[in-house]
Parts: sequence; structure tokens; C-alpha cells
Amino acid sequence: MTRIILASQSEARKNIISALNIPFEIMPAEIDEKAIRDNNLATRAEKIAIAKAEKISKETTNTIIISADTFCVHKNGEILEKPETLEEAKVMLQLQSGSMDYVYTGFSYIDNQKGFRYSSSTLTKIYLRSFSEEEIDIYIKNMPVLTWSGAFYPGLPYGTAMISKVEGSLSAFLYGLPTEMLIPQLKKSGIGISVK
Repeated sequence: MTRIILASQSEARKNIISALNIPFEIMPAEIDEKAIRDNNLATRAEKIAIAKAEKISKETTNTIIISADTFCVHKNGEILEKPETLEEAKVMLQLQSGSMDYVYTGFSYIDNQKGFRYSSSTLTKIYLRSFSEEEIDIYIKNMPVLTWSGAFYPGLPYGTAMISKVEGSLSAFLYGLPTEMLIPQLKKSGIGISVK
């Protein structure tokens, strides 16, 4: 059986692949994401995803490697990566309150056994409702905001309640993995999916 490897330790990505009822392993790809630059942000996200997949590909044989990368960009052009402090998280949430973000998700798929590769990226626009200062403070106190790009995660109920509208890939936005790209590649590799 072909080994399927998710080159990520993201719980959200684990959950969406688990929902497809396919066996897979976790093998995070440790790369310097900040070293990968491109003026085209969609291309940058794709390049990071490719770099992750290629790193794992070099370490394995007869495998399928799935990787992705997601980051938020505020409408003013500021890239919102994972905050390093709670104060930075608060500033990010204040900035996003009642505003719009662009979410770029890069995707890469390598089938070493059948010898084909696929990569692309997707853009999702998200519109956030306005947050009170008290709401932001409580959110920062109770949620692991330092682990999320833009300091919030829409895959949890309260995070979803922070959003007023989404335009684009729902799975890329909620889970950091565009299933509309993943599933066709799995089928091309002969991997069946099903509901548990």
C-alpha cells in the first residue's frame, strides 16, 4: 500500500484528511518559510507548500506527500503571520475588527510512486465583524492565539462566529487545505475516499 504523508502538524489539516477516511502519516516538514519570498503572494504560498513537500519527498520513497501553507494578509497589505506575543495578537485582532482579510493557501501534492506532481494556490476573502475590546481581551486570554496566523482560527465555533462573510475556498480557509484540489489528485493516484 502506498504511504500517504501529510507534511504538516496542523490539527485542522489532520482533521480534514481524517474525514476522507484514508490512512495517512504525519511528517512535519521543517523549513524556513520566511526565506521564501515572492512579490506575488499566491505564488509565495504555493512555493512554500512545494518546499515542504519536496523536503519530505527527498526523505521517503514510494509515497504520496500532501502539503499546504496558509497565511493572512490584511486589506492594507500587511501580512498577518503567527503573532509572537499576546500584545501582537491583540493588535492584529484590533486591525481585523470590522475589516477584510485575504487568505492565501498554497497546496502541493507529490505522488512518488506514479511519478506526478501538482501544485497551486487559492485566495479566499474573509469579512470579519466588529469586535469589542473586552471581546478581544477574553479571546486572547482563552484561546491559543499565538499558534494561528492572524491570531484567530475560524475552525472553532467562536472563531466561525467572528466571520460575517467568506468568498472563496471554504476548506482552505477553515482547515488550511483546499479539498477541491486534494481529492482529484487522490483519485488520480487511485486512492478511494469515503465517509466514516
